[in-house]
Amino acid sequence: MTQKPTPPADFDSSGVQAALPPVTASSTASKADRRRNRKKIVDQNDAGDTDERLVSETRQQIRELVEEIATLAKSDCSVDDFHQGLLTRITTALAAIGGAIWIRENPTGPLQSGYQINMAESFASSDATAMKQHARLLQQLADAGEPTLVSPRSGKETGEAGNPTEHLLVVGPIKVDRETIGLIEVLQRPGAGPATQRGYLRFVVQMCEIASDYHCNETIRSFASQQTMWQQLEHFIDAVHRGLDPDQTAYTIANEARRLIDCDRVSVLLGGGRRCRVKAVSGLDSVERRAEQVRKLNSLSATVIKAGQPLWYAGEDADLPPQIEARLHDYVDSSHCKMLAIVPLIESETSVGQQEPQASRRAPRPIGALVVEQLKDSHVAPTFKRRTDVVVQHSQTSLTNALAHDRIFLMPLWKLLGKMLPDFRSGGMWKLLAIPTTAGIAAFLALFPYPFSLGASGKLQPQIQHEVFAQVDGVLQRIPVADSEDPFVRQGDVLAIMTNNDLMLAIQNLEGQIAETRAQIASDMRLQSRGGLDEVESVMLAGRLDSARQSSESLQKELAIKRLEAEQLKVRSPADGQVVNWQLRQNLLRRPVLRGQNLMTIVDPNTAFEIELEMPERRLAHLLDAENGSDESLEVTFGLISHPGTEYRGMVTRIDRRLDVHSDAGNTAKVRVAFENQQIGRELMRSGTRVTAKVHCGTRSIGYVVFHELIETVQSSVLFWL
Repeated sequence: MTQKPTPPADFDSSGVQAALPPVTASSTASKADRRRNRKKIVDQNDAGDTDERLVSETRQQIRELVEEIATLAKSDCSVDDFHQGLLTRITTALAAIGGAIWIRENPTGPLQSGYQINMAESFASSDATAMKQHARLLQQLADAGEPTLVSPRSGKETGEAGNPTEHLLVVGPIKVDRETIGLIEVLQRPGAGPATQRGYLRFVVQMCEIASDYHCNETIRSFASQQTMWQQLEHFIDAVHRGLDPDQTAYTIANEARRLIDCDRVSVLLGGGRRCRVKAVSGLDSVERRAEQVRKLNSLSATVIKAGQPLWYAGEDADLPPQIEARLHDYVDSSHCKMLAIVPLIESETSVGQQEPQASRRAPRPIGALVVEQLKDSHVAPTFKRRTDVVVQHSQTSLTNALAHDRIFLMPLWKLLGKMLPDFRSGGMWKLLAIPTTAGIAAFLALFPYPFSLGASGKLQPQIQHEVFAQVDGVLQRIPVADSEDPFVRQGDVLAIMTNNDLMLAIQNLEGQIAETRAQIASDMRLQSRGGLDEVESVMLAGRLDSARQSSESLQKELAIKRLEAEQLKVRSPADGQVVNWQLRQNLLRRPVLRGQNLMTIVDPNTAFEIELEMPERRLAHLLDAENGSDESLEVTFGLISHPGTEYRGMVTRIDRRLDVHSDAGNTAKVRVAFENQQIGRELMRSGTRVTAKVHCGTRSIGYVVFHELIETVQSSVLFWL
């Protein structure tokens, strides 16, 4: 049985809990008092005997409650927060068992849960039929759009829409523009009188009106947000489709997408599979491709592209493949992001297969990836994903067009000719003669082969040498090495003798403590052997003996360590060889040295020498390409600065994969070169002799050989900024 009274403008306070509902410790503590007041008012209403003071107090509290909810409705809180705050206050004010807010996206759509309190417990014992019965009831009430009281167990016999629970349902509609967009449902205890139930309904109706005002304001805010989003989207589309340079397009996408998506960082990668590389990062003018974080992002994105599915990570990785999971954690640990999305960019279908028969069209291939990151918040809102999808769609089209344009054969030359053609048309015939001349010079520079070599400087050094380090701190007092030039020493020979007064003092102190401990042990053992001690004294004496013995063992171990350190004050040769340090005594004698300090260098007199070149970073790519493209070691010609005019030959044996600042030339990589030592006289073979060398890297066009450094400088310093 249902009742549908018309809600008045004001409502009676009967049936409503007389307490404010803010969710605080004080409100929780007074919850029992509010229930007692409500029960008292209900009993008085049913008995016809009402306490006017209690009713007046309850009305005042309800007015304050309504003002509080109205203030919440006018705030900028989210829909979920508003539903939670509203339903929590309603159920607290009515001392209800539970409740729910049901919302539907359109007037004819199904109802969906906005927020619930104790609904699962109330329907725990209900079967599937009862749940469907309740759902049909809510749908009918939403279609009717009227506030309603639904009695417990109504409609149970017919199996139609009804209330399958043991509670009284108080239901009110939430309307926007006269359309019901949702319901507020309150589960109340049955048994209250008609006046109390009407009070329940009046209160819920007024809360529905406040909720309706909030949703109206939220709709207006949503329209304003959509208008702003459309303006941002128009700006994004105009920017990313403006140019046809792939690098510039990637840079534009990264910076404009960050504003459109409203995230912390956007990165754009170009290439498919292992060739996928970071091209642009929002907020950065350039990308350091050797950075550890960039290399980890390249590896992770390549794996995601290979999988063919977007990756959305917000802290949960239970369903990820092991290959992606390992690289994901490796990147997140270095980037410290809370949310990460990697969406593969697929070649746009508008460009794939143009002017080709349908049967011959190839499948779209990946051209890169879009990486979206949040550094502080892991929450992914629905609008966030929708905006990301829009960015991906337009990024695929713009990058596909840019890459297709960039792949046109001799595109820079066609652009140059296109710029020059209007000038030729406006000038005399003599300008036309410049065309074949320019073409001939360009063909000669582009087609005529010439040996291509890379210059570098370095030094001679022996292949077998040993560095001698100090093992402990001390003052170097004596060097027993002979005074001859490059003296020869044997393995184990004493090279230097150091002193450390603190170490000697520590050894003496430990020896004294050990002697005292042993004397104490001997005294206690004599006392123990005499006898005549009671049980307590015997126990105490035994404990003291054990403690003294343990202390003696610990002191002896510490003394052994100190004596070992004292023995290390004698610096010994690690191998046979010659000491090659200049003015050894003048540089080291009577000087304090620290543990780990390099004291001497010992070189095997029969060792072969090799060259250690310092290859500048700007030339390293050519060197690696030449090494990968050749089955044999690269040939090197070099000359000694101490003996100019003579050219020697060697072969590259190893290229260091790490860059470091080895000289004033900036970042360099070390290159090892082996050569036949018989080419150079023994008197010239000295460690550290400077050499200049050329590493032969095959042949290139003469234009590239002559102008490659100029071309690379222009590309890195000028064209990058255009």
